[in-house]
Amino acid sequence: MILADGCEELALPSDENGLDNDSNRPDHATENIKHGKCFCKTAENYRNHLKRLEKAVRDQKPPFRPHDGGTIELIQLETRHGSAPAIQAAMSRFVSTPLVMICQHDNFFVNEAPLREVVHALLEEPRGLGIGASCIHFLSTATLNYREKIKRRYKLDLGDPLSVKSLKDSLIPLVFWYGRSHVTYSDYVRSHCLNRELAQGSHLEELLGEKQLHHILKEGMDVHKTYGTYLLDQGKEVLYHMSGRRVRAADETDAKNHNTPTTIHNQETNSESTIATKTNATAQEPLEGSFTTARETRAKVPGLAFLCAEDEQKDRKTKTNPTNRKPFKQRCFHCGEKGHSKKFCPTRAESLLCYPPSEIIEL
Repeated sequence: MILADGCEELALPSDENGLDNDSNRPDHATENIKHGKCFCKTAENYRNHLKRLEKAVRDQKPPFRPHDGGTIELIQLETRHGSAPAIQAAMSRFVSTPLVMICQHDNFFVNEAPLREVVHALLEEPRGLGIGASCIHFLSTATLNYREKIKRRYKLDLGDPLSVKSLKDSLIPLVFWYGRSHVTYSDYVRSHCLNRELAQGSHLEELLGEKQLHHILKEGMDVHKTYGTYLLDQGKEVLYHMSGRRVRAADETDAKNHNTPTTIHNQETNSESTIATKTNATAQEPLEGSFTTARETRAKVPGLAFLCAEDEQKDRKTKTNPTNRKPFKQRCFHCGEKGHSKKFCPTRAESLLCYPPSEIIEL
């Protein structure tokens, strides 16, 4: 299932002829595409994109070609929901299976994951693999060496990795509920994740993650069974998060260069490797190991192109220049107060057990 959220179309002031005119837009009226607020031109582009996507799914054009008797369906929500309410709408109206895998659009599998093995394990008795597992997450850059990171940051011992008979890889307790791709029980999502008031635009990671983390820090690992979140430790990144701030829609020039290899630089090994995409762009050549450990990473995604180094530098300067920075209007991910982000939360150091900044590791 491909779930496409709706968008909130912002009205434009009319010109002297009574026609909407983008040039009449007041200076304070800006789009916020991440939050689904856009002007008519952007909204029309999005609707056209969904029409092309709908046709590709209907024609089973790669990569929208089902395998092994599966199906692919595009679900279009008429109005703007946001992440958590959109998941709630899908779970209540379209999901009838005992298990569900929730994937965000900007997370990609870059290494093989034993999905069939995980599904079979969760469906076996006893429920929860005998350890109370309700949700299985996959490794990303943020969760590599997870046990060491948690011990260094919170002085919290996660214990030894857990072995489950039906899984080749061990499991590690996850103390923070991440919104990244994961396999879970459908009734767990409904009863544990969605059993709360969901405001438009809210994210489950914000609603669940911080609450779970603080509960465990306060009461200890004994309360982890209440959440049942585990990380499948394959020893390498399986998920790659592609930041929307570093990409743009590909144009004709990019299309002409679609066979150009992508250079990946790994900061840990100080080495470079080249990845060539297949001509038909339906799949990527198998990768040896991981290429997402480095902070600066490039990947091939049809329809998207990365900003060039000059544009990235210009964009970075704009974001870091206080005179160009817009006031933070959302709630802090840490304390829930408005007016500042988690990074600048004045109460954050206290909850992090007063660690000095040099010892704090961003998850």
